[in-house]
Amino acid sequence: MPQWANDPLLAWDATAFAAMSDFITEHYWTGQGSINVFRIVGTDHPQYAGMTWLELLERGNRMDINIPLLEKNPGYYTQAEQQHAGMSFVSTDGVDWYVSTDGNHRSCLARFLFHLQGEERTQLHNVAQSIYHTDRAFWSACREIHNLTDALSRHGVYIRLQTRRQCVAREDLACWKVDRFSTEAQLTVDDVRAGGHDMPAVYKTLLLNAADAWREVMVLQRRLEALSASPGNDLPRTWWRRLLRKGDM
Repeated sequence: MPQWANDPLLAWDATAFAAMSDFITEHYWTGQGSINVFRIVGTDHPQYAGMTWLELLERGNRMDINIPLLEKNPGYYTQAEQQHAGMSFVSTDGVDWYVSTDGNHRSCLARFLFHLQGEERTQLHNVAQSIYHTDRAFWSACREIHNLTDALSRHGVYIRLQTRRQCVAREDLACWKVDRFSTEAQLTVDDVRAGGHDMPAVYKTLLLNAADAWREVMVLQRRLEALSASPGNDLPRTWWRRLLRKGDM
């Protein structure tokens, strides 16, 4: 029994992927890809995520159908020209792959079959693949801005960060495409205690990359440090509170 038979299938983290979606820089898709089945590390199927490969082989819902089909026609897995309709995989680095939508049983069977046939066989051909590249540095900086939101709001500094991704280029033919994207983030800071400082009470800035975002992180961190050093100062009422209390106008 191969050692990897007891490795669990990792769960595709749809929440984390959604959080990164505005920072996708490139998406490559092909309907005729080749995949190293031993680099399939997980799945988006909630029932199979967490199972080991051996457990999937023994307990997969459709293994009673797929195993006889493999025994009848092993060439389905080994012939380079064979189409594998419905088999779809997703990756964020092009190395580790997750089954997406369909292909869990066949991926499992291909792994065990190729293991039995010898180390030289690794590739399953004519499958659908999506690779997403992301700007993690930009995302990390924007997340740091978000992490400062609560602490700054306690001192009367209110932050809003809006991110937007747009497609700037596409290459495509019948069986593949590449989309390229740019991301921008609009940062709005409402600092009700900014009077007399070197910044306006409300300012907006457009962040186009990680360097822009990290620069604003440093500005906000310095502002937080300054405010934290004098916690006893009373906050002026925000404009909407002044509207509600005419006596303060």
